[in-house]
Amino acid sequence: MPDFIEVILSNLRAVADEYLNAFTYILPRAIGMVFVLVLGWLLGRLLGKAVAVVVKLSRADDALRGTPLGAYLDKAGYNLSTLMDLLTRIAVYLFSIAVAVRILKVPEALALAQSLFDVVGRVVVGAAVFTVGLLIVEKVFDVAAKILVGEGGRTPLALNLVHALLALLVVAAAFSAAGIDLTPLAQFVSAFAQGVGIGLGVALVLVVLAVFREELLELARSLRQLGTQQ
Repeated sequence: MPDFIEVILSNLRAVADEYLNAFTYILPRAIGMVFVLVLGWLLGRLLGKAVAVVVKLSRADDALRGTPLGAYLDKAGYNLSTLMDLLTRIAVYLFSIAVAVRILKVPEALALAQSLFDVVGRVVVGAAVFTVGLLIVEKVFDVAAKILVGEGGRTPLALNLVHALLALLVVAAAFSAAGIDLTPLAQFVSAFAQGVGIGLGVALVLVVLAVFREELLELARSLRQLGTQQ
């Protein structure tokens, strides 16, 4: 009987030791996770505001104001500074979550943390490419519009088309830098460009035939007369 009780007590001590070891293993890591998450939340807010201030000081909002993209952002309730604030917060939050997950030192958690690190890096690079590229495009468009503006303050249609094309290229470059696969979009654009090229070619031939119809008929008559004389 005492041996049986000793076995039970031994098993209870083993179970208690396992729970105690698990608790002592998890508790400091849980505290570290909470600390990292709170610190990431604070840093995200601070860095987001700092980035927004830098964007405002660079007058990027003024450069976008009055452009189609700026009007779209205003309609959505954003401007470039608030958008960069939001993106910075998201990047810092994701980074802090990845660091917090790595603290667990669990293989599955480490794989998730590595994925989050990759996502954060791509988001940051994509946002940087988008911001810098957009600022360059808007500055160039502003200078070109001041030089080429027509009567009545109207911007030439060709310049607006070039502006839209450059903005789309910046967006595509930002998506590519963020690691987003643009192969389906590239295939669609290639097919669309081929269709537009064929359509423009046919339209050009029809326009030439319509404009120079009399001249072409006269040329055909002359060639026919030369053939009959020979």
